[in-house]
This record gives sequence, C-alpha cells and structure tokens, in this order.
Amino acid sequence: MAAGVPIAEMWFEAVRRSRLFCALRATVLAEIAIRVLRAYHAGRDVQHRARERALAAAGVDVTLVVPARWPDAGAEARLSAEPFRVVELAVRGSGDVNRHAYVDGGSIRRLIDETHPDVLDIHEEPFSAVARQWLQAAPADLPVVMYSAQNVDKRYPPPFSRYERAASQRVAAFYPCSSQAASVLRGKGFAGSIEILPLGYDDAMFRPGAQSLDCHEVVLMFVGRLVREKGAADAVRTLAHLKTLRPARLVVCGEGPEKDRCLELAHSLGVGDRVELRPWQQGPELAAIYREAHVVLVPSRPTQTWVEQFGRVIVEAQASGAVVAGYASGSIPEVAGDAGVIVPVGDVEELAVAVGSVVSDSDEFASRRVAGQRQAANRTWEAVASRQLSLYHSVVAGDSVPAALPASPSARRAAACAEFGPTAATTAGTRPFAVPILRRGGAVANGFAKAVDAVAEMAARA
Repeated sequence: MAAGVPIAEMWFEAVRRSRLFCALRATVLAEIAIRVLRAYHAGRDVQHRARERALAAAGVDVTLVVPARWPDAGAEARLSAEPFRVVELAVRGSGDVNRHAYVDGGSIRRLIDETHPDVLDIHEEPFSAVARQWLQAAPADLPVVMYSAQNVDKRYPPPFSRYERAASQRVAAFYPCSSQAASVLRGKGFAGSIEILPLGYDDAMFRPGAQSLDCHEVVLMFVGRLVREKGAADAVRTLAHLKTLRPARLVVCGEGPEKDRCLELAHSLGVGDRVELRPWQQGPELAAIYREAHVVLVPSRPTQTWVEQFGRVIVEAQASGAVVAGYASGSIPEVAGDAGVIVPVGDVEELAVAVGSVVSDSDEFASRRVAGQRQAANRTWEAVASRQLSLYHSVVAGDSVPAALPASPSARRAAACAEFGPTAATTAGTRPFAVPILRRGGAVANGFAKAVDAVAEMAARA
C-alpha cells in the first residue's frame, strides 16, 4: 500500500478507472440533458445560430448570449424565434471581434448563477477581451470549452498575451475548426483535450444539384467579400482562360471595393458579358446558385494579418455538388481535401489550367464531385452537434487526460506540428507580431523576436 493513502481511497480510484464504471457513467450522462451556456458575438445572424439549433435538436438545454447590437450585414435588428433561449447583453466596441466587452461585466456572472450550466461554451478566441470576462466570471468548478479559428501563431502584446495564457490554463477543452488552429493552441501550451470540429451546413438547404459537363456552358462561381485578398480578380482571369476552351460564365456573389475593378478587368479580357454580379446572398437563394455551379473558386491570398481560417464556402459548395478549386492558402487545402483542386498561392495561370482540365474530363469531374459530397456528409450541423455533445459529456465527466508537453517553447511547437501539422503563414511569416510596427519585419523586429524567444527558452530551462 502506498504510504499515506487509505485503502478505501485506493479502491475507489481503481473502481473509478475501471472500464465497467466508465461505461456506466457514459450511459448515465448520455441520458441526462446537459445545460450549456454559450457566448457568441456573431449570434445575431440567424444563419450563425444553426449550431445552437442542432445542439437543441440533439437534446442540449442551450442558452445563447449575443451582443445587443452587432454591425454585421446578416445581424438581425430584432431576433427571430428560436427553439432555445437567447439573451442579449450590451457590449462596448461592437463590431470588434477580439476587443469588444460587455458593458456590465457582472451581468454574465449573474447569468451563470441563474442558468446553472453544466458547461460554459465560449465561442470566442482565447486572447479576446470578452473571453477574458467570461473566464473571470466562471466559478472554478464550472467546466469551460472554447472555440478557436486562429490558425496563425501570432505574438500578441499584453494584455492579450496574458489573456491567452490564462485561457490555456483554465479551459478544459478546445474545439478549433481546423488542424492549423489546433496546432497553434497546442504549440502555445494548451495541454487539454482538442476536438477539431468543422463549421457545418444545413443539409436540408444545401443539397446536390444536377451539375454535368453535358451542358451548353460551364458555370464558375465566386462567393465572398469583394476585397483583394479574396481573389475575385483571379476568378475573372480563370474565366478568361476557360472561355478559350468552351463556353463559360462566372457568377460573383458578394459586395466590396473590388467590384468595379473586377468588371473593368473582365471587359479588358473580353469576358465582360460573361460575368454576372449578384449582391450577397444567404439561405435558399445562395443554395440555389451553388446547385447551378460546376466549379466554385476559392483563390484567397494571405495578407500580413490574415489567412483563410476555414472557408465555409468550400463545405457549402461541395455539399451542393460543385467542385472546389483554389489556392493552397491557410486552411483551404485541409477543408477542400482530396476532392479539391489546389494550386500554389497566387499562380492564377496554373489555377486556370487546372480548372480547364477538370471541366474537360467527365470522369475526373464526376469523381471530385462525388468525393466532395462524401466529405460534406460528415460536416452537417447535425454531425457537428453530435461530436460537440460528446465533448460536453467528456468535460462534465472529467475524462480529459492532459498531454505531456515539453517545457521548451520551441520543442512544444515542434510537438504540436507532429500532432496536428504546421500552422498557417501570413505574408509576415509563420510567427508574426500582432503589433503593426513589429509585424512589418526588419532588423529591429527580427532582433526583438530572437530576444523574446531566447528569454522564453531560458525561462523554460530554469
């Protein structure tokens, strides 16, 4: 017998770890409706509440907290009815995803006390100010799970770096939307459970069309903000190449400052009459356009501050029977999978040739189309909610076993890369500073980065 450990305690621990006990506990928990309090800044958009609807349908007692005002295009001024409770709280910094915060910080602790949740689910980044508010308000014995989409290993200044470290120490589990985001979390020191959950789609709305190459013209599609980094101009250039092979047109759904430039480019390339501009679409209207498209283009390019974090368009397009083609930027290759047509970032000529090759080969087109639908089958909101519910059960049961992480930050990042793959890179590198003056690089910034890393390694050895 171990010194100082009572026999009864050792027996109880042995029973607790037994397979029979674990199976019984899992069965009991599965029969109990879990109460979940979720916070999500984008929850004013009815489309973005699809996760909560799926969780509620799976038997979860959900309470969703959203800002009383949020300036996104899809945000509802007056929230439509939902099969779960929605609480609106005033925030300052409305529209600033990572720096907004509740006006009355005490209101969230009162809400926690009122709802008595089994799990607090914070759908915000761990370095954000609002996540910090939630974590400070949460009782020590309340299990917390968090979302993350940040797939770049950014160096944050105080106080955000402190918020991030505190979240890693407090949170029981993370559910990032990509392997790259998971690698960032692990590399920064999070030792708990990580369950990669994709962003889902409504399979009742997004369903396969009858796309076939036995048609008069091939339809290309671009969906998203019309800004330079999203690559709408490259979509026009791809159309111009494809037009030399067979009749084709491009449907552009979105708004933004690149709209006029795209039209000018299309006319200069002789395809002005082949580009159809539509305003931003949502729901059934967007789904109907997807079902007409043969190829959906995702030619996103990284900037100094951003790289594609998931690409919901990819999932919706594949579910609708379209083939996805884009650049190997951020999470695009991961989300598109083997069904996607992926070329190096910025190589618009290769993208155009690759798309032309796919729409010239009926067998390859059909193969990629079927593969995309097969991938999409595991990404419905129902499937995502099922996995998220399992995560809730796991943290409530305390089943998470912390990973053994190296003390050395560089060794920890290497271990994270081995587990989840590399993180994403912006044009400022793989570990850019979040502070603009340092993000631009140069001798001073590079020297400062080396000094910070050296100090961190020395602290780990000490």
